[in-house]
Amino acid sequence: MYENEIPQFDRNTLFKSISKNYMTFDEVLDEIIGFLKADTDYSYRISVGTDSQVGSKTVFVSCIHVHRIGRGAIGFLHRTDMSRPVINLREKIYLETCASLQLAYMFDDSMIRRIQNIVTDTKKGVSFEFHIDIGTKGKTRKFINEMVGMANGLSFTPKIKPESYCASSFADRYTKAM
Repeated sequence: MYENEIPQFDRNTLFKSISKNYMTFDEVLDEIIGFLKADTDYSYRISVGTDSQVGSKTVFVSCIHVHRIGRGAIGFLHRTDMSRPVINLREKIYLETCASLQLAYMFDDSMIRRIQNIVTDTKKGVSFEFHIDIGTKGKTRKFINEMVGMANGLSFTPKIKPESYCASSFADRYTKAM
């Protein structure tokens, strides 16, 4: 089958930085920590999400987006090409969600605590979101319970359209551009 083409993540997975070049997950983590330490007077939102584009093959782009609320953002992307087109919508959404789950699991509990301890102001802080490219309108609405249920066990809060910008806007832009 195609298991080796499904997005997989480990500490050596390369991500493309929007402002820099390629880096490992550990280097991405260092960038995130540096971004937070540069200005601890703001709230932050770290989100993960995946989108795919189907043509003669299927392109998956998984993203980590770090938003300094009201003051900019940084982002990191990983692209995986699957040699076959994924034409079944349930399979496509399932594979996107599974890729995002794998990426979110890279942020283990100690890493999440380390990140949250950077912004110590109790009125600020760092939140973690899991963005799924589904919404209450359109064909994907029938998958909401199933996909949100998969994400609920994480330290990340599941979000769907229109709040799932990491998957539905950020990753979507790069499924065509990378």
